[in-house]
Amino acid sequence: MSGEIDTTGTAAAATLSAGATLRNARESLGLTIDAVSQQLKLAPRQVQALEDDDFAQLPGRTFVRGFMRNYARLLRLDAEAVLASLPEASAAPSLDRPSLTSTTRAIGELPADLPSKPSSARWAIPLALVAIVAIGAAYEFGRPLAERGRLALAERAAAPAAPPPVAAPEPATAPAAEQTAQESPPQPETVPAAPATDTTAVFVFRGTSWIEVKDAKGAIVLSTMGYPGATHAVGGTLPLDVVLGNAEAVIVTVRGAPFDTTPYVKQNVAKFQVK
Repeated sequence: MSGEIDTTGTAAAATLSAGATLRNARESLGLTIDAVSQQLKLAPRQVQALEDDDFAQLPGRTFVRGFMRNYARLLRLDAEAVLASLPEASAAPSLDRPSLTSTTRAIGELPADLPSKPSSARWAIPLALVAIVAIGAAYEFGRPLAERGRLALAERAAAPAAPPPVAAPEPATAPAAEQTAQESPPQPETVPAAPATDTTAVFVFRGTSWIEVKDAKGAIVLSTMGYPGATHAVGGTLPLDVVLGNAEAVIVTVRGAPFDTTPYVKQNVAKFQVK
């Protein structure tokens, strides 16, 4: 349906009846009675009765006015001008005394903007999906624990066995390292030219290390490899120059008091003087 019908409303309604005005507008738009009846949800004979002003076939003045108003809106006519063309009740008694012949279900006058009610059908599919998920969850949690255990055992049996872990070689223990070191030919200690008359410093080895001690004249007082448990005492003309490898493995005592080598350690080698 295209465009509005060019009507002057009141002037046209004054010369034509309401039904004739509707018929002329419908025909000018090329619409059939069946097409109009489908749009208005009326029976074709009710549309025909509206156009023929045959109010005896319609269910009373209130319904006739509603049908007329909706029909005029469908055809883009001035609804109030069409309703003004209806005859008065005294001239058309059938408007107030409708025929009691059975008719198909009719609709009343519809408001211009009637909001559509939400259909419950649109919720049917989501509710069905929720029900399916709930049933599946109930079935899953309702299975016997024994069945789950059998499935877990079957999956474990089907999985390839992991290769046994390869044990890392155990590091040599301190006694074994000491034994290996003892089997090697010991380095001869350098004996000072003149024996010391007193003990100035004592070195106790907690781990494998080496030591070199020189007196004030530059003579080597002690030069040896020490192993865990070994103890060496030295004396001589002061000051004594001491070099310790793996310094953290050696406990130093000077004149019976502990001596802290930490401030003299660089890359685990300590160099200091005993004065």
